[in-house]
Parts: sequence; C-alpha cells; structure tokens
Amino acid sequence: MIREYISQFGFIIDQLVYNFVSQEELLEMNQKYLNHTTHTDIISFNYSSKESLRAEFFISLWAVERSAEEESQSVENECLRVIVHGILHCLGFNDASLQEKAKMRTLENNFIDMFHVKQKAHV
Repeated sequence: MIREYISQFGFIIDQLVYNFVSQEELLEMNQKYLNHTTHTDIISFNYSSKESLRAEFFISLWAVERSAEEESQSVENECLRVIVHGILHCLGFNDASLQEKAKMRTLENNFIDMFHVKQKAHV
C-alpha cells in the first residue's frame, strides 16, 4: 500500500527502514540530531534522490500510544499516521505552519483510509 500511495507523488521506493526504539532512545536522538528537548513520535532521515524514496525512520511506540490516547484514535491508526508522516516529510511536505499541518493531516488520513475496507452486505 505504501508503494501505491507514494506513486501518486511521482516517487518509487528504493528503501525504507523503520526502527522502533524506546522513548529514551528517541529523546536522545531528538536532542542530538535536531537540538529538540522534547519527546517525539518519529525522526526521519531522508536519503532520497529525485523520484526515488530512500529513508530511515525511528519511531517511539510510547509516543504513538500517547498520541493515540490524546487524539482518541486507535494505536493502529496512529501508528499508520506516524509511518506516513515520516514519508510525507521525505516527499517534501512540512508541518511548520497551521496550513501545512492541515495539509499533512489530510494526506495522512488519506493513507489511513486505504487500510479500512468497508464491509459489503451479504446478499
């Protein structure tokens, strides 16, 4: 599904690596690489070139679970959101302004919707 999703942006997947790490490890990475002192749910390292997506992601399930609770979402949906959030950053999308955040949220929701199949009534 990720391949299908990113193809709409003109990209193909070269390599995507997802690492699930502890809350403390991601905080240390956030401090070391981004000079941020707060917890985060994902850090993305983008090695892409032209239309070839190559990236490595570090995700804290602790932060994902916390965000799911705050947003009244399932952990599964929030995990999908974080997975695609990192990809969207690598595709050039940002979330610094409210308008950018709204755009990213729409794109994240579109991705999540791909995983929800509506049940057909039995005939």
